[in-house]
Amino acid sequence: MWRCWKTTSSLMAQSEFRKRSKLTSVPTKSQNKPTTPELLPSAVASAMAGFSRKKKLLVGVSGGRDSMILLDVLVRLGFKRLVVCHLDHTLRGRASQEDLVFVRRQAKAMGCELESARARTTEFAAEQKISLELAARELRQAFFAKCAKIHKCRNLILAHHADDQIETCLFNFLRGTGASGLAGMKPVSKLGTLTIHRPMLGVERREIDLYQKLHRIRFREDASNAELLHARNKLRLSVIPAIERALGPGFRRAIPRAAEILRAEEEWMSSFVPEPSENLSCRDLRGMPLALQRRTVHRWLKSCGVPECGWEETRRVLSLLDTTGPAKTNLPGGLHARRRAGVLFLEKGTE
Repeated sequence: MWRCWKTTSSLMAQSEFRKRSKLTSVPTKSQNKPTTPELLPSAVASAMAGFSRKKKLLVGVSGGRDSMILLDVLVRLGFKRLVVCHLDHTLRGRASQEDLVFVRRQAKAMGCELESARARTTEFAAEQKISLELAARELRQAFFAKCAKIHKCRNLILAHHADDQIETCLFNFLRGTGASGLAGMKPVSKLGTLTIHRPMLGVERREIDLYQKLHRIRFREDASNAELLHARNKLRLSVIPAIERALGPGFRRAIPRAAEILRAEEEWMSSFVPEPSENLSCRDLRGMPLALQRRTVHRWLKSCGVPECGWEETRRVLSLLDTTGPAKTNLPGGLHARRRAGVLFLEKGTE
């Protein structure tokens, strides 16, 4: 679904960049609490403490504020083998092309390698019968996996921050998700053989803005982020500011704290879920508590590649356990779940 190309630049440019930068290193030991301008690089340095500065790392870079600042901090911290990974979703016309030109120029200036690709997101969403948002996410994941294979690198660094975490938790809560969704994003997670690291997850947007102004970091502004057309934009631009006006800024710490608690409990509860197989035994499912039934079915649906599977899809599959009801239910992506001979299985729908 995409056309790939690659450019590589000399590490000499990265050396010159570090010489010009005001922040050449971040102290690892300090008797005082970091001042505000130090919070972001200190947080990233702490999260990346286990990595050698000579280790090759993939960095997801859209060209926006957050990813450009992450890249800047990593270079200033001395990471010498960064591969900038940029995917053009072809959703914003000429602006998307200009994003690539900008990212290519910045990667070259910082002495980073570049992997870029163009994806036909709208066509892919139509072909797979999935939402545009899910299509974009799946294409990004496939692109990152391809970058990892090309560079034989299993670590991907992304620029999600604390405000993204708040937005994700609220969004999932309003969708009626379970503990997994309410737990938000993990600081470290797996995507196939890739390990995803989010070193800015504990950093608030205001700290990122301060760093950007202090170091005059250039970035591309996505005009669609200011439009109240999508649910996430409404949360970011209207709902979250309204909550802060009503309850004060304390909720910005409370939600990530609740997410951290739920993450630990989710990991514990997930340890009871059996590994998914091709089919599910109705007898085994009926012998489980309802909470375990739901988790087992949800994991099975995800392992089978059912797109956008959630509460409703899980409920439909569990309804098949009732032998007095229908033996088949529709699922996203043109799939069906069916009960036959005491077994649940998936099949492709006929056109």
